Amino acid sequence: MRWMMLVLSLLLTGCDESGEFVFSTREPVVDSLDATDIDLKFTCVHEQVPAPQSGPDVLFKYARWLQKNNQLKQDRLIDSEIERLYRIGAENGHFKASINLQNGAMRGRFQLYGDEHLRLSQKLIEAEIATGYYFVAIFLQQGSAGLQRDQEMSLRYYRKAAYLGNVQALYHVASKLAPVDFAPDVARQMRRCAAEQGDGRAALALATHFQLVGSFKEAVDLFQLGVGAGNSVAALALREGFREFSPPDERNYLGLREDLERSERYRRIGTVLSNYSYASPSVPEINDIVPLPPAKLPPWDGKLQWLEARLANVPPEKPSEVLIHQLAKAKVLDPATGKPMPGYPAFSDASFPIMTCVSGDGCPRPGYWKIILTSWTEHIRYFEEGDVMPQHLMTWPEPRLWPLRDKIVQREERVRWGLLG
Repeated sequence: MRWMMLVLSLLLTGCDESGEFVFSTREPVVDSLDATDIDLKFTCVHEQVPAPQSGPDVLFKYARWLQKNNQLKQDRLIDSEIERLYRIGAENGHFKASINLQNGAMRGRFQLYGDEHLRLSQKLIEAEIATGYYFVAIFLQQGSAGLQRDQEMSLRYYRKAAYLGNVQALYHVASKLAPVDFAPDVARQMRRCAAEQGDGRAALALATHFQLVGSFKEAVDLFQLGVGAGNSVAALALREGFREFSPPDERNYLGLREDLERSERYRRIGTVLSNYSYASPSVPEINDIVPLPPAKLPPWDGKLQWLEARLANVPPEKPSEVLIHQLAKAKVLDPATGKPMPGYPAFSDASFPIMTCVSGDGCPRPGYWKIILTSWTEHIRYFEEGDVMPQHLMTWPEPRLWPLRDKIVQREERVRWGLLG
């Protein structure tokens, strides 16, 4: 029995006294991107995301509709349902579902742990989707998702994401290159590339630059692009630019002739954009409502396509539980949560254990756990966060003097549990 107690003491060391869980000593690894071209030449590329299959897309569209309707209420039960649908969609190859799931987790709306976040981001990278590089850049910058903080490598990932067309990365890298003594020309190209993909911040920043240097036509064109992307400040700039003719040294000057009707339309549009700024509004039909001079103003009924669609709030097709279970089963996921179950490819010995804890402690993270002891490696149980980790009924022979047979002893003992992942 002494050898058994020695094994148990070694297994329990480091967790039973403090009650803290212990992460695996294995460190996640990402590509260092050493081969990334360091030349400052830039060619605008728009981010490409492969088209999804129809089944996962039904889950995605319904989850996105639920999410839009839960922006203000922030009902946690609805968030859990959104997370479930996004998880199942993401595991079935829907990359936009994966992106929305990860963005929501970063904002605290969904529960996504570091190793899960990194795994999903790496799947995006494998598909050469720019947002995957952007997420990993954030992990490296913050030292999160199990990665060590590395500012140099983080910048490489931001740059790779920018060169593949991710608008957030384009905006971030452009801000680093904008100083006049660095690479302002490349910064302007990156901001224009982001603006063309609907980034209102990039359009506003570039328009403001051209306004300050007196390139008013370029400034007006970019403010217009910013309004189309949903930026209320860009609408304000054009409202003031058309309000009255002002001298060139005034802050609002854009070299435009007074046009009060145009100014009023930008005011009305800007009010909607400001009121709904939390919902990412847009005005793709801006050139049909307020075309820039010398085009004449067409009639306008005062409606915006984005707002009308939002107010109508027509729900997409609701996925059936049959479809949800079918897609979950195909990827070995729990249909109730969308989370992986034992048998999922990521549950491998190479990553086990993600973290450990011992009997008597509270479970630090929901998931599937198994006992870290060779004889019971298949003893797998699911625990919710806060559940008390149980002891295990252990059996071993106790030697006795010959000719008596060894005595079989059974007793509940503390064991170390490891999280599968």
